[in-house]
Amino acid sequence: MDAPLDKATPPPTPSADARASAEAPAPGEATRRYLRAMDERRAEPIDWDAAPPAHKRYARTERIPLEDGAWAGELLRGLLSVTRIDWEHPHDETGEPVPGRPRLRVARSVPSGGGLYPIDAYVADGRSLCHYDVVHHGLEVVRAGDHRPALEELFARPSAASGLVVGLAARWWRGGFKYGDFAYRLACQEIGVLAAQALALAGPLGLRATVHLDFDARAADRLLGLDPSAEGTLALITVSRRPSTTRTDASSLPSGPAAVPADSPVSVTARLPHLAALHAATQRRSLADADSDPVPPEPDGRLIALPDAPPLGPADGIAHRASPPNGFRPAPIPLSELARILTAACRTSSRELPDIADEPPGVAPYVLALRVPGLPIGVYRYLPDQHVLAEVGDGAALGPLLGGPLRPNTREALRRAAAALVPVGDPLARVGRFGDLWYRIQQAECGLVVHRATLAAHALGRAARIHSDAADAATDTVLGLDATAWRSLGVVFLGSPRMNGPVRRAPAWPARGRPRAAGPNGTRVPEGGMRNVQGLRGPE
Repeated sequence: MDAPLDKATPPPTPSADARASAEAPAPGEATRRYLRAMDERRAEPIDWDAAPPAHKRYARTERIPLEDGAWAGELLRGLLSVTRIDWEHPHDETGEPVPGRPRLRVARSVPSGGGLYPIDAYVADGRSLCHYDVVHHGLEVVRAGDHRPALEELFARPSAASGLVVGLAARWWRGGFKYGDFAYRLACQEIGVLAAQALALAGPLGLRATVHLDFDARAADRLLGLDPSAEGTLALITVSRRPSTTRTDASSLPSGPAAVPADSPVSVTARLPHLAALHAATQRRSLADADSDPVPPEPDGRLIALPDAPPLGPADGIAHRASPPNGFRPAPIPLSELARILTAACRTSSRELPDIADEPPGVAPYVLALRVPGLPIGVYRYLPDQHVLAEVGDGAALGPLLGGPLRPNTREALRRAAAALVPVGDPLARVGRFGDLWYRIQQAECGLVVHRATLAAHALGRAARIHSDAADAATDTVLGLDATAWRSLGVVFLGSPRMNGPVRRAPAWPARGRPRAAGPNGTRVPEGGMRNVQGLRGPE
């Protein structure tokens, strides 16, 4: 029995964690507030003078160059490095050429909203914890010692010992200065894109990669030395050689000081309050008793069987992936190719994504068929288990899309692309199991589906471009999602690229040496030219 408190003895003061838990909103409440804020947001002028540096650097620390051909270096190059430099001829937002001089365009390995690339990578091996310098393709030592065991202890589900642990962390203001609080959604989807890229890269490099989305994010931020008001860890990826690497010992974490970033990140607590509140909520594991776990409305239209879809190599499209800068030309794609793209997009593996291995898919794929011979123009839901398309609406149902609040290049893509893949999901379906972390997991799953479709399209010689502004209320209406909890999460258009200049030629992957570029008259950018363009940024 507890002893009674003496009247002169003050009651015990609740701990900070207990106070935070008591003050925390109910599971899903932060997501609801964020969704309402995003639904009500309005276009704001962009202050380009407020743009932060495009990449992070550490001052006065050891730098480790990455050797060409080494598997760790090739993995990081394929994830985040500057891999292409090419000349882009001027064009307007509809893809039409306009007067002006061509400009040098810097592009990385994966697409990013607005070409802003908010994600940084940290690498823990047996010797040190490092930050990946994307511009110079090298590592900057943050702290010495083997940090892999400490990072692996943070996973919600156990993982085999790894050769590397790669942490993916967002610097919020890098996207937030342009997109405001919407930058959180874009960053979470970019995590899914990077997850799909890592899993695609693993095969050719002879690696095993596992993506962890459910982990103690606050502890991860501390281990990586992040400023929680400005940055946040969104995913951890374990990578090992086949068969899995084992460790016989694990050194304790050193107590020495960590390296200091060369710049001070911008705090977003006051600038982007909805982003900050939702991210903070994803780091708490206050769970409800049960989930509703609804499913999208069952289409009552006819079922259309798709042709057999021979599998595509996940990495086959990496060397050719580039968002078409001038949009699409109005050319059809065969139904057989669409079937292969859909199959590749919806492929999943419990080993690759253990956090959602026991869960039904968190997104459902819908298709807008625009120019696919043998498939009437209309709206469909793809049923992966049956490999069929279920008709949702005919061509007339697409009308509201063109009348929606679309950017000019998105409206043009809708007029000219052959098809579009639209992942949809219920943002609150599984807050009972994951809390507000479900928002991040679902958006990452959307990014993974979209990027796998993109890689498949490029492997087939087609093109793909993500248009996030097309995921709106008008699209939800077209998909028949009104009066449901489901909403469109992203849109990727598929088709044939339109070229208004020299043919873009991507280097073979894995890359060897520094990226090179051809000038408008066939001239070559000299070795060392990267130093002259490393600060440039072009839209993806």
